[in-house]
Amino acid sequence: MNTTIDQFRKRVLRQSLFAPKTLGAAIRRLGFVQADPIRSPARAQDLILRHRVKGYRAGGLERSYRRLGLEECFLFAYGFTTKALWETVHPKDEDAPLTVAEREALAWIRKHGPMHPKELEAQVGGARIRNYWGGYSRSSKMIMDALHDRGALRVCHREQGIRIYEATIPVEPSLSKVERFEAILLAALQAMGATTRSFLISELRHFDYLMPQVRDRQAILQGLINTGQVRFDPVDGMDYLSIDQRVGGAWDPDRLRILAPFDPVVRDRSRFEHLWGWRYRFEAYTPPAKRQLGYYAMPVLWRDTVIGWANAAMVDSRLEVDFGYVDQRPKDRAFREAAGQEVAELAIFLGLEKDTWVVSL
Repeated sequence: MNTTIDQFRKRVLRQSLFAPKTLGAAIRRLGFVQADPIRSPARAQDLILRHRVKGYRAGGLERSYRRLGLEECFLFAYGFTTKALWETVHPKDEDAPLTVAEREALAWIRKHGPMHPKELEAQVGGARIRNYWGGYSRSSKMIMDALHDRGALRVCHREQGIRIYEATIPVEPSLSKVERFEAILLAALQAMGATTRSFLISELRHFDYLMPQVRDRQAILQGLINTGQVRFDPVDGMDYLSIDQRVGGAWDPDRLRILAPFDPVVRDRSRFEHLWGWRYRFEAYTPPAKRQLGYYAMPVLWRDTVIGWANAAMVDSRLEVDFGYVDQRPKDRAFREAAGQEVAELAIFLGLEKDTWVVSL
């Protein structure tokens, strides 16, 4: 029996927007929290967690990182995760030799302990070279990032957002490569929620060091479907895969939520368009003249519909939030009150004093 799009939309919301928990419990429930360095008005990881953690404040994840024993790594994006998932992802590129520069940097960090990129730069130099995103970084920083990517370094904590690295103790995988890829598939579905087969396989394409052939990755995923570990739902002409997380959420349909551009509810843009009927664009890297929604427009969920977006910015120590709509602004009083409450909660999350925000509906 096919699931209706209305039923599916509500299930997606209930499972993702679960009852707020402690920070540790929320991270275990999600398994992975995507990170992004843009702060407008806060970083993505904080904006994601504020809807899922009781009394959460911006920067809470960074402050609690060591206490909770978390790790930073790349799953389907870069983010924060549990030690168990980090050990499943690593080691990787086991047979690829380190470069001379990487060996020297790793030896230095092992000898001297946790290190800021500038400390390594002072010892081994740091030419300014083009990075992965087309900008420029110091070579010492890129060496540390490369060693972190393959599991030779870990982020032990951050200082003002900058990663402080330390050498890891080599991990001996307790699972086979097939078992590791199965665990990674399940972790990705747990974190992002229901998605299509093609999107999931594409998002995990960089795990070719475990499964070089796409057909093998697809076969492993199909095996998880066959055994019932992954749920299959035909919905309005689309086929979705998910983990059947029966622990229900406390999603409140009468609460308005301003969501991060990378929130699990909206991250899969194709699913977003299918469920809510319009195309959301992340325009931070779009030239200003071509932006339609705004630099860091955040989707606005009202009841079970994403009705538009909000741009939030700090101007002269005051939070200004400007709403935009796909169709027209809801006229009812309940919407106005819910929008005001959400902006007030956003301001408290940012640590602002009372009455230091303004809303443009």
